[in-house]
Parts: sequence; C-alpha cells; structure tokens
Amino acid sequence: MSGIAREDGDMSLLTLSEEASASMQLEPVTGTSLAMLQRWMLSLACVNFDLELGPDVEFMYPPLEISKEEKDNIAFSSFPDTSVFSDGNLTFSWRVREVPLVFSAERAPHIPDKPTSHRPSSSLSASSSSRHASSSSARRRSLSARQSMSRRISWLRGRPNTVPAKSPSDTSTASHAASSSSSSSSPTFPTSSSKSMHSHSRSTSYLYGYTFFLQRRDPSVRRGYFQKSLVILTHLPYVGLFLQLIGRVGPAFFELGLPVLESFVHEVMQWPAPEPGATIQLSALGTLLHASLPHGNEAQNGDGIRDGTDAEHPILASVPPTGLVHVFYELLPDLWRLWECMLTAEPVLIVGHDPRTTSEAVWHLMDLIRPVSLAGDFRPYFHIHDYDLRAFVGRPTPPPGVVLGTTNPFFLQTCSHWPHIVQLGRRHDEMHGRLVSNQTVRVTSTSKRRISKDQALIKQLMVWRSSPDQFAHANVVLRRYFADLTERFLAPLHQHLATLIPASFDLSSPAEAPRIKPFHRETFLQWLKAHPGPLKMRQRSLLPASVLRQSLYADFLESPNFAIWLHERVEAAQEEQRRRRVSALAIGDVVAFGRTRTEIESVDLYLRLRDELQAMDEALARPTLLTTGPSERWRASVPASGDKCVPAAQSRSMKAQRARLAEQMERLLSTLPHDLRVGLP
Repeated sequence: MSGIAREDGDMSLLTLSEEASASMQLEPVTGTSLAMLQRWMLSLACVNFDLELGPDVEFMYPPLEISKEEKDNIAFSSFPDTSVFSDGNLTFSWRVREVPLVFSAERAPHIPDKPTSHRPSSSLSASSSSRHASSSSARRRSLSARQSMSRRISWLRGRPNTVPAKSPSDTSTASHAASSSSSSSSPTFPTSSSKSMHSHSRSTSYLYGYTFFLQRRDPSVRRGYFQKSLVILTHLPYVGLFLQLIGRVGPAFFELGLPVLESFVHEVMQWPAPEPGATIQLSALGTLLHASLPHGNEAQNGDGIRDGTDAEHPILASVPPTGLVHVFYELLPDLWRLWECMLTAEPVLIVGHDPRTTSEAVWHLMDLIRPVSLAGDFRPYFHIHDYDLRAFVGRPTPPPGVVLGTTNPFFLQTCSHWPHIVQLGRRHDEMHGRLVSNQTVRVTSTSKRRISKDQALIKQLMVWRSSPDQFAHANVVLRRYFADLTERFLAPLHQHLATLIPASFDLSSPAEAPRIKPFHRETFLQWLKAHPGPLKMRQRSLLPASVLRQSLYADFLESPNFAIWLHERVEAAQEEQRRRRVSALAIGDVVAFGRTRTEIESVDLYLRLRDELQAMDEALARPTLLTTGPSERWRASVPASGDKCVPAAQSRSMKAQRARLAEQMERLLSTLPHDLRVGLP
C-alpha cells in the first residue's frame, strides 16, 4: 500500500469529533436562512454502513423530510457496489427520482440531524458521558468545538490535504494489489436486491447527490472496515462545482467532525443566488473559489479540470472535473459514434469499474451535444437497489434517451439487448505511469456511424494523451471540437427556423405579434437537400453523403431531443419578437407618427406604450426566482433575503428601456389634441 493510501485512511485527528460532535448543538436552519441555503443545496447527508441494515442514512443537516424510498436510494447510491480499494476515498455523483410522501408505500422515516448513540462505534459516535451532559455544558462545549474547528480549518489550509480528493485512478492500482493479496478481508458489497422494489412515483423532479466516500481498515469495527459517505443533496446539476466542494468538505468533516458541516452550511447561506451565465466567488471552508455557471444548456468553454482557486481559470459548473480525454482514454475514436447516439436520444449503457468513472462518463456524453438537451432519463451511477430498476431493466425495449452508468456486471447480462453499450475497463496509474485493465474496453453498437471522423484530430489526441502535461490542452481542443460539431449540425435547422419567424417590426405593427409558422418535418427534409449545411458525412460508406445526412436529421427530428430543442427555440424566438417590438416602440419617431396618422392610430400606439410600461413594472416587481429551485414540498415558506426579481444586468436594461418608453409616451401625448389627452388613462 502506498503512503498516500495509508494517509487517506488516517483518522488520527478525529479526537474533536469523539468528544464534541454529539454534544454539539447544531444551529437550526429555518425561515430565510433555509431559503438562502436552498438556492444552492438541500442538505448534507452522512451515510454509514450498518451490519444489520446495510447502507443507511445516519443523519442529515439540515433535516430534510424524505420518503422511505428516497432514503434507501440515497443510502445505496452513496456506496460503491464494487470493491474499489482497500484504503482510500472516492468522489462521485448520482441522480435519483423523487418519491414524494404521497406516493410512498411506507411511513416517512425519522432521520436525526446529527449522529445518535445507537449507531455502531465510529469516529463520529458520541461518548456516554457526553450524551448525559447538561444542556448548558453542551452549549459551552459546542462553542469550544466551533472555535477549535475554526483554528484547525485555518491550519488545514496552510498544509496539503490529509485526504486529497482524487480520481479513482489514483488509488485503483494499489487497492487492486491489496485486494488480491488479502481478498478474504476485503469488504464486499451487495450484488442482488433482497426485495422486490417498485416505485409508484412518476415525479419528473430529481435529487442530485455529490458524494465523498471514505474507506479504511479498522479492527475495532466488526466488519473490519470504516466506511462512510458524506453527500451534498441538491436540485442543481452542477457536477463540476459540487464535486469540487464535496472533495473539500468531506476530508475536513472526517477529520474535524460536525462543526465543519455547520460552518459550510453558514457559508453557503452567504453565497449570491445562482445567476445563469455568471462567474461568481464562493467561500468554502475559508477558501475562495471561482465558479462559472452555465447559461441554460449552453456549452461552457475551457478544459473543465481546474479547482477554481484561480480567478483566471474558474470551475466550469456543468463539466466533470476529470477531463474528457482521461475518462475516454482508450475510446477516443468512438466519441463520434457516441455523439450521434446522444444526439438522437438512443439508449446508452455505460459500465465501468468505479462510480466516479461511470458517473463522469455520463456527464461528459451529455456535454458533447450541448446546447441540445437530453430528453431522456440519465443516471450517472445506477445500481440494482434503485426503486426505478424495473423501469429500465427487463423491458424488451429500453426507454428512449436513457443513459445509465453502472459498475455492476449484472447489467451487462440483463441489458445485453440495449443498442449501445460502453465498457470502460481502463485503470490508469499516473504515479507509476502504468495501465492496468481487468475488463473489456469497447463500444458495442447496433448502428453505424454517419458523420465523418476528424482523423487529424484523433492522431493529435493520441500524441497528447501520452503526455500528462498536455491533458488540459487536449480537453480544451476536444470539448471545443464537439461544441462546434453540434453547432454545425444545428446550422440548417437554425436557418430553416428563421424563415418561419416574422422579423420586421415598426410603430405601425399590430399590438399582437404575428404567430410563428409551424415546423413541418417533411418540409425541412426537402429544404435540407438544397441547404445541406457544413456537417461532413462519412465518406467510406456504401451510401452517398446525402442519404446519410437525411437519415441522421430524420432520426433527430423523431427523437424527444428535437421536441425539447424546438420548444426552447420557439420560446426564444417569441422572446426575441417581444424584444424587437419593444425596441421599435422605444426608438421610433412617435412625433412624426402622431402628426401624420389618425387620432385613432395615435391612441392605439399610446395604449400599446402604456401596456408595455405596465408589463415591465410587473416584471421588475414580480418575486420570481432566478433558478427553478427545489421541489415545492421542500421549499422554504419564507423567500431568501437579497433575492432579486430579475438578474441585476437584466434589471438595469429593463429600467433603461422603461425610461425610454415613458419618454415616448410623453412625446406622443404632445401631438394629440388637449381634450383627447385629458381623457387618456
């Protein structure tokens, strides 16, 4: 075992937790404070491996009312279902469907907001004397614990992390050797479901979990291993940001205990509201991080592997922290075929050796096709205990657009009929520069690729991937390439859609905007023959490029991805129409209009200006959230203080536009007869 792996399992600094965590009085999070926290996250959950229960949610802070199904899904999703290593840590992500209490088959479970005494002995268990201490003594110890934690957090920032957040590739080789030499003592994980689980929920809301899993040998535990996970539960799909955060909070929590969680929650409350497209500064355990948030489903530029401590290289919130080149190290030439599968919402199964690899592979495949949104369900880390298992497994035809990431070979057997299966068996030991693979590495697909590969880029990537110092540059180039590839694919669709949208507006335009013409599939495919666009098709094929192109676009138009894309584009076009109408009202010569048109036309224009002013006033005052926020069942009843109705930049623009419209009203009013002016509202 390497020194790093032993250090990962070193829990010698947990004396603070043993003496103070259980007696510490965590500050309740309610009202406005809860609303401010929920802009970013819902709760922090600690998951323990119980010998009788298996993975179990030990506590949640702040408390979150969840169903029995949600509790089980959180618990099993937070533990790897394969033996990844003997001593070490792992960060990964998952996504589960919400099962509201009204759809639950069982009563809501009680989950405390801190460790309780009946749990198996661990570093976070309270001593008997602490449990029976007086409340005043507990408060004094709580204050002392917070002060001690603050000092030690400051000390931690001045030295290398005791438990560095690293990719599974950093520990897999050592752990594989350890498990081979002492396989009998290595922990095992469940491989089959002990009960028939069925979810009655058809909720379209999901919980995201960003997990720090820690495992070390511990002879004081009957199982022989200390195994716990700390999880950030949130409604936001910001995988890059939250994996960086849990990679910092997790090690500190396992060293210093509950005060770390309270400190982190209080910091999150102070963060500004997430504003799409903004680059913001966030404090996490005293470290200032810079994060760039995505604007809708637009692609984010950069390599995506920065830790956010440098303002020039912020965290890309929607991009996994492990680079695309690293995750698909041996499958880079297959990315073109996978891009087609994702674009046309084909079901894809991804099987790897650990949850981090599979979960990041799922996120990367979704990132390849931005700004096209994936319409199907995606599960970065899926296991046999998920209550939605039957929705995906055992069906003759998998649901369209589903992307599952898993580590259990069970799925290779039960999902062998799926059209596209990706096997990520690579393990890369960066420390010793070795490749160790114990699985087949391949992409199995029932369809043939239709687009042209960039052979020059593939050759260059093969050179870059052998040089670790070139990984960042390779990631930038590869991500930019696929973003451009998606835009080239969408170019004919954008051009055709533009012909369906009325674009000209002036002061005489009717108050009601003309309707956007409907999109017809056959009309577009005929139009595509004359306007093929810049997308290059595969040349070494029995079919001509025109047939391949028609086939690819036809599959996209029939997919649920297109329905979402078209809906988003129509909404954007309608908003652009409204903006153009308002702009025409704001810059038009209303004085000339009033002098040359009839009084009826002038009054009609006046009423249009008045209606636009009222609409702007309502928009500026409406208490709408900047983000969709968590589900209504969890949302705080009190709005977060400091929440703006609209983003600051948009608010300034709207106020300036409102001032121009008000001036236009006054100018137009001056052209009307006095008796008519008096009667106008």
